[in-house]
Amino acid sequence: MNTGGPRGLAAMLTLALGAGTVAGAGVLGAPAWAAEGSITAGYAVDKASIWTGQQVTLTQTAFADSTPDTTPTFALSWGDGTAAEPPAASLTSATHTFTKAGTWTVVVSITDDGVQTDVTNTVTVAAGGGSFKFDPTWNWTWFNGGHEATLKLSGIPSSTSKVWVNWGDGETSLVNKANTSVKHYYSWGSTGKHTAKVTLENASGGKVTASAGTYSLVEDTYNPSATLKVPSSPSKASSWKTVQGTAKDSQIGVDEVGIQLWKWTSTKDYYYNFQTAKWVKYTPGVTNIPNAAVKWVGVNSSGVWKTSVAGLSKGYYLEVDYVAYDKAGNNSGWKYKVQKLTS
Repeated sequence: MNTGGPRGLAAMLTLALGAGTVAGAGVLGAPAWAAEGSITAGYAVDKASIWTGQQVTLTQTAFADSTPDTTPTFALSWGDGTAAEPPAASLTSATHTFTKAGTWTVVVSITDDGVQTDVTNTVTVAAGGGSFKFDPTWNWTWFNGGHEATLKLSGIPSSTSKVWVNWGDGETSLVNKANTSVKHYYSWGSTGKHTAKVTLENASGGKVTASAGTYSLVEDTYNPSATLKVPSSPSKASSWKTVQGTAKDSQIGVDEVGIQLWKWTSTKDYYYNFQTAKWVKYTPGVTNIPNAAVKWVGVNSSGVWKTSVAGLSKGYYLEVDYVAYDKAGNNSGWKYKVQKLTS
């Protein structure tokens, strides 16, 4: 049995390593204390939690040989099924890229004087990924127009520290990894098509970039439709207290419906001022028609538009003029309905 100095040196190394001997920002491997008169050593990996495709560096953090007259040999296993590195005369550092997800035990085996000393580290490898897609992948607009896109995010690994979206139009956003969706306004650009990418980063600096698909702005060139709902008793003045109808558009959607009202007899004409809710006498070539003579209304979720009208009575002809515009500026063309009010 050896006595004196070598055991004293081993005891000092035990205290030093137990106090947290660390190389850089690495994770200290469990120090292995060999049989009397052999090896004491420590190794650490620089990253203990990574994504597939990331590289790990293993570095020797401590080493002492109490029998320097014999040369030890070093062998390294990364634990992920790749070929182990065969015994060599020394091992101060090594690098390895992990391509499979899992928890892997990295083992440095040091053999000296017939005694094997193992130093272990654990590396957890996760598959970086997630699912990213536009919902929808397209939207109607007008030529050179734009629209707010919605990008859906799911399956982002819990080990993710940062999430960037490169929108494909020259802009990049740093987004909260807890978000399940994020919005971005796209202008038309050269083609109306924009291909986005999402980049995830973990705490150890690993990055994974995935495609988020292409968002397309499509020019709407079709006109909306508009109809007027005729009351069940159309000749009755009171049945027109509410003028209503429907407007629909199968592409970008209806923006507004314009309504203009007239009434007349054989001798007098009137237009309806929606701002004052009054009928105003109209003289051709003399009366200036104000903006308030046309009312613009939206449609509800069923495409219904409506407005209230006051001051109708029998003995007049009522004319309802109406037009629908979609959000791309296309219109249905003005339509009208003339009804004689007899009661």
